[in-house]
Amino acid sequence: MYYRLKSDYMLRGWKFLQTGVINRDTKEYKFFSEEKFAVLKLCDGQNDSESAIFDDKQRKIIEELQSEGYIEAKKEISPLEDVQKYKFYDNRFMESANWSITGRCNCKCRHCHMSAPKHKVEEFTKAQCMDIISQMEQCGIQKIALTGGEVLIRKDFWEIIDALTAANIKIYKILTNGLLINEKFVSELDKRNLKPEIQISFDGIGGCHDWIRDINGAEKLTLHAIKLLSKKNFNVKSLFALHKGNIKYLRETVKELTNCGVKSLFVAPITANGEAISMENKILSTEELYKVIIEYIPQYIADGVPLKANLAGIFCGISPSEYIIPFVKAPENVNIDKNCVCGSIRTSIHIDFEGFAMPCPAMGFDENGKKHFSTIFAKPLKELLNDGVYMDFINSRMRDYFKKNPQCAACKYKNRCSGGCRGNAMANNGDGDLFGVDKATCLFFKGGYYDKVLALGEKLNLKYIGA
Repeated sequence: MYYRLKSDYMLRGWKFLQTGVINRDTKEYKFFSEEKFAVLKLCDGQNDSESAIFDDKQRKIIEELQSEGYIEAKKEISPLEDVQKYKFYDNRFMESANWSITGRCNCKCRHCHMSAPKHKVEEFTKAQCMDIISQMEQCGIQKIALTGGEVLIRKDFWEIIDALTAANIKIYKILTNGLLINEKFVSELDKRNLKPEIQISFDGIGGCHDWIRDINGAEKLTLHAIKLLSKKNFNVKSLFALHKGNIKYLRETVKELTNCGVKSLFVAPITANGEAISMENKILSTEELYKVIIEYIPQYIADGVPLKANLAGIFCGISPSEYIIPFVKAPENVNIDKNCVCGSIRTSIHIDFEGFAMPCPAMGFDENGKKHFSTIFAKPLKELLNDGVYMDFINSRMRDYFKKNPQCAACKYKNRCSGGCRGNAMANNGDGDLFGVDKATCLFFKGGYYDKVLALGEKLNLKYIGA
């Protein structure tokens, strides 16, 4: 009998994580023990399980691998496909990338953090895009989210899509304003057998969306795009940029997005970055933001939790009777010193419209913070994923944060807060400090809003799921 890795999987390894099994379609991954992985590598469809290269212990592991669905038995020799064979990447593991393929946009959004309406940075050439894709492929990045600016204004958009597919990088998400989405767009995705999650920003009914996009008819076009994608069974998510002008439309906007087929929504406040600096009279203070969200929560529950909504990080309904508080990171009374300052940046990298490689998009909002990092043209991605400021930062732990912020180390909420969000701290503080205090999260806990959300959840007979 010849045991063979199922065609769904491929074998991969990275520095410090050399025993990876990747699902070729979903890109889900698992790292095995060295012993188990060694047996898996022998299951190449060419080794007879009765031969002397296998001992009884290894045969038992083969039974285990088969029951777990990783290998299959063949009566005849059946070699692996080339893409399935083990490949090693001499850099740290990075599962995904968020890539801003352009800084240009077809909207004139009043709150644009990257000032796309006045964008002066030269767009990547096609050759540069191919270089970036090649660098990601050489580092073993498995999947990617494409963002802008507006991704669909690039004339070579589909060439980029095809190059990513050829590099075996899954396009799992496309972020767009939706204005250019039509039947042809869907048809092009279908032709390539692609079904990425589509995230479309929508900032309120009643003229709110038109106003902030500074385009008459933007609301109608955007909702049409959402309906079209939902009808075609795409997973559509949305982002609502909250400000003083659209607060009163929040409830009805959530209902409208639900009716159009949106599956989940992130409600986030506009911050004073980029174009939004000129609309400071519309920006909510953190106290005002929390008050608005706490007032809306009972309405959201009364409406039956129409979709999964992360409400500015302080509340997220996961069912009509359960909720979580995204701001809460860890339970109290445990030692978090060895915890990463941010878990998500350990496996995902952001490449902005100038080629800067950063931990997350929000870190690019602050020019002072952006200076910490390098472009992948000045320093190749493989080098960035081995050493330097980028790796030092994503490897940093809570003990490093507490050392720089002793007042946080002494706070009774230090575990639950865990330093808040590094991206939000940089975007809001504007001082370029990688370990600056996230004042919004700090206020949530120390200002009593955490207790208010818990009390409200109890009043509404909701079960809190979390630390």
